[in-house]
Amino acid sequence: MVLVAAVACEKQSMMGSPEAESLLLDRLHDEIDSLASAYPCHDAAEWRFTAVGEKPCGGPASYVAYYAKMDTANFLNKVEIYTERQRAYNIKWNVVSDCLFLTPPSHIVCEDGKAKLVRDLETAPE
Repeated sequence: MVLVAAVACEKQSMMGSPEAESLLLDRLHDEIDSLASAYPCHDAAEWRFTAVGEKPCGGPASYVAYYAKMDTANFLNKVEIYTERQRAYNIKWNVVSDCLFLTPPSHIVCEDGKAKLVRDLETAPE
């Protein structure tokens, strides 16, 4: 009886903790990554990308490529849910970050059957 109560108390103390909420976010992010990588990339024109998550200072936490012919409504809905939950997590737990703006990718290429996001970096004039 004491063991059951101890386990229940431990479980309850984890609920609503930053660690537990972070674990749930990680699982949802893994699901998004899994869906995005479920299709082979042979033609980059058939791929799109979207922002995922939100940094504590605002702006996307990352970007992910996805196959345009997949169930995009379901996929983008999961991305939106993840982003909203990460935003709420950041506010609730007063998360801080570097506040650097993550530049969106310029295009997608297919490498070894996988979609790869590419950013064209401009060089400063000398």
